[in-house]
Amino acid sequence: MLEQALLMVAIVIWGLLWGYSTLLVMLVFMQETDSLYAYPMRVALDRFVESVGCGWLRTLHNLQLTQLRLISYLMFGLVTVGVALTLFLAEGQSPG
Repeated sequence: MLEQALLMVAIVIWGLLWGYSTLLVMLVFMQETDSLYAYPMRVALDRFVESVGCGWLRTLHNLQLTQLRLISYLMFGLVTVGVALTLFLAEGQSPG
């Protein structure tokens, strides 16, 4: 029972990280293409991290494009691997 609760918490945390890293990748894409939506996306990400109490991440959104690209792609890759491993472990925990 405790393992399943911890697994559910891990899945929620990985899901939030995956969503955030996806939005970071979208921000990089918007900045690379000089999209008009790059600034509103950055402001939305700033407000999101402030609302969840991670205001220190705001500096990440203001990095140079090459640094932001590297960090966001690495974060997306690592979080995707983490999600896959968590789902693999969840499959082993399922009843039946």
